[in-house]
Amino acid sequence: MNVAIIGAGPAGLAAIRHCLEEDVKCVAYEQEGFIGGLRTNLPKELMEFENYPYKPSEEHYITQQEVLDYLHQFAKDFNLFPHIKLNHQVIWVEPLYNGKWSVKVRNTQTDEVTEKIFDGVLLCNGHYTDPFTPFIPGTDRFKGNIIHSQRYRRSDVYKGKRVLVIGGSFSGIDISRLVALEAEKVYLSVNDEKKKSKEKNVINKPVVERFEDHRAIFVDGTEVEIDDVIFCTGYNYNFPFLSEKCQLTIDDNWVKPLYKHLINIEYPSMAIINVTFIVCPFPLFSIQIRFYLALLKGHFKVSKEEMYDDYNQDIIKRIEKKVPNRRAHYIGDQQLEYFEDLAVVANIRRIPRVLGKIFKFFLVHIDKKPAFKILNDEEYEPFFCVT
Repeated sequence: MNVAIIGAGPAGLAAIRHCLEEDVKCVAYEQEGFIGGLRTNLPKELMEFENYPYKPSEEHYITQQEVLDYLHQFAKDFNLFPHIKLNHQVIWVEPLYNGKWSVKVRNTQTDEVTEKIFDGVLLCNGHYTDPFTPFIPGTDRFKGNIIHSQRYRRSDVYKGKRVLVIGGSFSGIDISRLVALEAEKVYLSVNDEKKKSKEKNVINKPVVERFEDHRAIFVDGTEVEIDDVIFCTGYNYNFPFLSEKCQLTIDDNWVKPLYKHLINIEYPSMAIINVTFIVCPFPLFSIQIRFYLALLKGHFKVSKEEMYDDYNQDIIKRIEKKVPNRRAHYIGDQQLEYFEDLAVVANIRRIPRVLGKIFKFFLVHIDKKPAFKILNDEEYEPFFCVT
């Protein structure tokens, strides 16, 4: 059995590790010349691979460089590099009549294109490459500077400025807090009262109605003078290398049809890792990949009809809750329940329940940068890095 892994970021590295543990041959194609590719704004306990902790440190929120060093050491310790092809871009994936997959890959240094045949395909290329910026009237006439959080690097460039941050997810809360340490004023525009910042030096505002010159006008009629805008509004899902024969469609970031937000129902030997969002990533990668491998190797059985029934039941629940398509793959405070569901269905090793509990606590207290001491697989002690 041979699996193609698309991407050699954290999910791709986890995929190689678990494939090798299951005696599944694999090759990971990475279009860049290096591994990596994950930003961090979570406590390190949620950024660890199974049984592979970070080096002891008093810091609970680690830097991007520390994450990259961790990933390189992980790849080295588990001998993953021989299974990675850097500078190789997957340009086409198509199912074949015999149940296998044709994967065409371009060497980005020589432009040579090769085709390989695989038994399965794991998409681990993430969804942080195509920034989503909502349309707001007047954006083209705004006289200040506008960026997406993808381009955010440092807070000191906003020293003395009036900054509007749009979006109340992880990045919006985190960036508004950091920029507030330097800026004259920071406003956070959110579409949900629950997402308001609790930072003393961050001013909460509702949805932006329009921009005019250096002003932002909000739906409640208030307006403020600003110099810079940072959109923390997420990303568009995009898989341009997938043939139409894969029978996957994207409707405003709802990728369908996926069983458990993971398995291509029409071709179950294909899975997309981490199409879900608002999650604790590294534990998620592990259990999703192990679920996929258990299905691929026949350790548990599920029919197409059963997968569609589960999928449709999930749709009904989301319709009842009036969840828009763009949030179809939202997990959030249901992380623990999602972990448990995958483990039970596939009869695979569980993710320690304490991680799901920690994540739920983190979501409630994100503005205080909670940190944790894990006591056992069920219990933890929280404390705060920001008071």
